[in-house]
Amino acid sequence: MTSPRTNEPTGGDPEVLQVVARGKRRRLPWVLLAAVLVAGGGGGFYMWKKKTAAAAEGTKYQSQKVERGDLRVTVTATGTLKARNTVEVGAEITGRVLEVHVNFNDKVTKGQILAEIDTEQYTARIEEATAQLASANASLMNARTTASENKLKLTRAEGMLAQGLAPAQDVETAQANYKRAEAQVASSSSQVTLAQASLKVAKTNLSKAVIRSPIDGVVLNRAVEPGQTVTSGMQTPVLFVLAADLGQLQLNVQVDEADVGSVKEGQEASFTVDAYAQQSFVSKVLAVKNMPTTGTTVVTYEAWLSVDNTKGLLRPGMTATATVVVDERKNVLLVANAALRFNPNRKTTSTQQQGISVNQFLPTGGRPGMGQQKRPTGTGTGAPREPALWLPTGGEPRRVKVEVGATDGIRTEVRSEEISEGTDIVVSMTEAPRG
Repeated sequence: MTSPRTNEPTGGDPEVLQVVARGKRRRLPWVLLAAVLVAGGGGGFYMWKKKTAAAAEGTKYQSQKVERGDLRVTVTATGTLKARNTVEVGAEITGRVLEVHVNFNDKVTKGQILAEIDTEQYTARIEEATAQLASANASLMNARTTASENKLKLTRAEGMLAQGLAPAQDVETAQANYKRAEAQVASSSSQVTLAQASLKVAKTNLSKAVIRSPIDGVVLNRAVEPGQTVTSGMQTPVLFVLAADLGQLQLNVQVDEADVGSVKEGQEASFTVDAYAQQSFVSKVLAVKNMPTTGTTVVTYEAWLSVDNTKGLLRPGMTATATVVVDERKNVLLVANAALRFNPNRKTTSTQQQGISVNQFLPTGGRPGMGQQKRPTGTGTGAPREPALWLPTGGEPRRVKVEVGATDGIRTEVRSEEISEGTDIVVSMTEAPRG
């Protein structure tokens, strides 16, 4: 019967047996270490798979569908309604008001008498100026007669001098007297012109005692009563405010400097007033002024909007909030701005996530109506990320790059070959609380 063979010697040299035993002891720690590492790696992999599965199962993604429709980009501004042609009528002379013939809201025609001022002192001034003119004419006549007389004396003196009957001194005296008489004629003539001007001014002032309407329109305000004394000085006192036509008003709004680059003449607009909060009135941009209005913290520019008030609902002075359509896109793909803000890799609170502006995704030049600012470039911390949407896959969402267009602050136009109408896109996610 044959015995089994082994690698271990059953007898022999004791030194050989000692070397073999020593080698076994040296290999034992490495074998144990390898076993521990294999066991630890397997356990770690198991725990990672379990944690990943739990996280995937606990994260829920909320999605919306991509829509196709029209987008209107608007700019909002506030202002005041005014009459297009407003005229302030005042008193050009000083005096006591005798009569007031119109009241506010009355319709008036051009040339109609609005009020009358006492004319007593102005009538007296005309009489005085008339008398001064008569005196000046009499003085002129006397001066002309004197000049004629002196001219005859000069002629006689020159004739007698030629005959040797009068000395040369008499001729010189006659010449001097004639020249003085001519000067007196010129002076008297100037006095006549001055008296005529005074009379004309007196008559003009008398005509101004009757205040007439310069236009056809409506009386917006009356600031005078019979018996009141008005004083005309450096500034004419305003007695009436007239509007040419309340059927056509004008809305003057203040546009923020960040939006003024988008507001152009001819753009469609609408506005509301507090008196008719549920009604919107159609309007159009007439002009945008270049002169800025500087406040304590902002700079604005005044824009004029047309207002059709044929129904007579609106009144000058009403505060209005206008919405100007600065851009309009037809039949484009639209997504909620929340979808562009969403990023599953960003660990932020909901408040921080909502604070991310969709404007960082817009092309250089910014959203219409929000100013034109140059976006920083680069890929470092703080640089804006490329615009993208996330598509649900049943697990981790898939990122799809998109191009963005106009936005109204709620929805944004997007373009991508992978996005079409009805495509589901992720807008937010909810993570299960950690145990």
